[in-house]
Amino acid sequence: MRKSYAIFAFCLMTLAGCAVQTQKECSTKNSCAIKEIECVDVDYDKYFTENTLRFDFQHYGNSESENYAFDGMKHEGIWAGSHKSLINTFGYGEQLFRIVDTEEQKVIYQNGYCTLFNEWQTTAEAQKTTRSYPESLIFPCPKRNFTVEIYARNKSTKVFEKKYSYTANINDYNIKPYKAEYSTEEIHIGGSIEHSLDIALLPDGFTAEEKEKFMEACNAWRNALFNYEPFTSEKQRINIRAVWAPSKESGISIPGKGEWKETLLDCRFYTFGSERYQMTSEFQKVRDVAAAAPYEAIFILTNSDKYGGGGIYNYYGLGSAGKTGRTGEVYVHEFGHSLMGLGDEYVEVGNTVSAFYPADKEPWEANLTTFVNFDKKKWKGMIAEGTPLPTPVNDSLIKLPDTQWPIGAYEGGGYLEKGIYRPWPKCMMNQLYNFCPVCQAAIKEYLDYICK
Repeated sequence: MRKSYAIFAFCLMTLAGCAVQTQKECSTKNSCAIKEIECVDVDYDKYFTENTLRFDFQHYGNSESENYAFDGMKHEGIWAGSHKSLINTFGYGEQLFRIVDTEEQKVIYQNGYCTLFNEWQTTAEAQKTTRSYPESLIFPCPKRNFTVEIYARNKSTKVFEKKYSYTANINDYNIKPYKAEYSTEEIHIGGSIEHSLDIALLPDGFTAEEKEKFMEACNAWRNALFNYEPFTSEKQRINIRAVWAPSKESGISIPGKGEWKETLLDCRFYTFGSERYQMTSEFQKVRDVAAAAPYEAIFILTNSDKYGGGGIYNYYGLGSAGKTGRTGEVYVHEFGHSLMGLGDEYVEVGNTVSAFYPADKEPWEANLTTFVNFDKKKWKGMIAEGTPLPTPVNDSLIKLPDTQWPIGAYEGGGYLEKGIYRPWPKCMMNQLYNFCPVCQAAIKEYLDYICK
C-alpha cells in the first residue's frame, strides 16, 4: 500500500488484543486472541478444489474506525496460486485474512494485503466523515464449510488484530457461478500456472476501436518488466496475460481539470487530491475483469498521456500507457508496490511525520527500516563489516558505478527526510533506477514462495 505519485514468522503466537503472527498453517480454538495452537502441513487436495472463490465485502469507517460488511461470494476460474505456499508468512501488508476450515478449526490459507481504504484513513476527509470502499479477497475454493477472518494492524502498535469473521456454507446457492465475460491474450508464458507468478494486465479507457493500442501497451509493459533484475532472470517463472475489456469512452478522468470519462474501471487522477495519483475505488469491478485470466497479480494500463499511477500491495498496480516519459520505469516501480509491498524510498521535503511510519515501529516493508528491529528483520546480514550505520551518501559516491555502492542504511525514505532508512543511494523505489540488491533479494524470495 503506497501513497505513490508515480514520481517516483514461527507459528501463531498468543498475543493480547487478537494479535497474530504466523509461519505455518495452525489451528485456532479462540475467536479473538489465539491461544491454542497446533501446527500441521496444509494438504491442498484435502481442503481445496482446483478453482478460485471470491469473497466480496464493504470496508468502511473513518480515520479512527474500521469495519466490514459482507457483500457476497463468487466462483471464479482456475486457482492460479501455488498448491504448496498456502500460508503467507512474510508479514507484509496492513491487512491479513485467513480461511479456517470449520470442521477441524484449522487455518488452511492466509495472505496479507493492503487497501485504498487504509490510505484514505490518513486524509483530512476521513477525520470528518465515514466512507465505504468495495473490496474482495480471492483464495482456492474450499471443499468444506469455512470461516473468513480479517485482521488489520492496530494504528498504534502495528500488531494485527481480528476485526471481522464470516462463516460460510460452501453449498450456499447464493454463491454466484463463474461467468466468462472477457477475452484474454497471452503476452508471455514462462511456465505452468501452478508454479509461476501469473499477472493479468487490464485496460481502462480503451474503446473497442483501440484494442491494438492496448495490446501494444501490454507488450511494452512486459518489455519494461524484463528489463530489470531480478525479473530479467525470472522470465521462466512469470506468465503475463492481457484481458481485453473495452470502455465506452477513450481516455481517463482528470477531476482536477473537470474532465470526466465513462470508463469500465473508473480510474482517475487526483486520488485523495494528489494530481498524479491515479487509482480506482471500484476494486470489485477490477476483480470482475481480472477473473477472465488465471491471476495472482493485477496491473491496470490506462489510456492516458498524463504522467501518473499507483500501486498497493496484493491489490493492484496502475500506470498510464501513453507517452508520459519514463513510462516503463513507472510500470516497474508501481509493480514493486503491488507485487510485494516494496516501500517508496523518496522523501517529501520538510516532511517529518508519517501515519504509515511511526518512529518507534519497524516498517513491514522489506526495503525500509527505522532501526527498531533492523538486526532480526531487515538486511543487516547483507551489509559489509565496517560499513557505517547510518551510511553517508554524497556526490562522489553517486558518481561511482553502482557496483561500488555499499549496501547500507541511507537516511531518507517513506516520504520522510529523517528517521527512516533505505538500503542504497538510488533504487527503482525512489529514483526509478535499478532495483537495489536488497529489493532484488526480497523479490526473488517472494517469487520462490509464489512459485513453489
